[in-house]
Amino acid sequence: MQKLQVKNPEIIKDEIHKYLNKSDEAKFVHRLHGILLLISNTENNCDTVAELFDNSPRSLSNWIHKINETKDINVLRDKAKPGRTPSLNPEQFEKLKQVLQKYPDEVGLNANIWDGKTLSYYIEREFKIILKVRQCQRIFRKLGFSLKRARPVVAKGDEQKKAEAKKNLKK
Repeated sequence: MQKLQVKNPEIIKDEIHKYLNKSDEAKFVHRLHGILLLISNTENNCDTVAELFDNSPRSLSNWIHKINETKDINVLRDKAKPGRTPSLNPEQFEKLKQVLQKYPDEVGLNANIWDGKTLSYYIEREFKIILKVRQCQRIFRKLGFSLKRARPVVAKGDEQKKAEAKKNLKK
């Protein structure tokens, strides 16, 4: 039987490596495959498998040492990454949620509605934490609030003409 060849092998190899780096589960499976190659064929060593998998030989040997120490393959999974610590603690978020249900003038602010700018000022005044307007808008969304704006009202509107316009719209 004739040996099959992949057309554009470098492009395909790059795409596979991009995929394997996308998710934690794919990285875990990638590491397991590397170890399986070492176990299944005695001619393979860390250098050959690492080259095949586009990793360093040291990475492969580290994976093997981890498995030998713990006798568990789950040590090859990436640990959870906690991310950046939030500027506001949970108690402050809870207080904000209570305050945002009131009007701004009830908490001593000179504003009609809550918006990013007003919330930013309030947080700086109450908690001594400086947050930009955009971050305050994200806080609104995180707390379950949506932006509502007042609709303009015509000062000298004729009620009869408005009613006629509504009737004509329906037709």
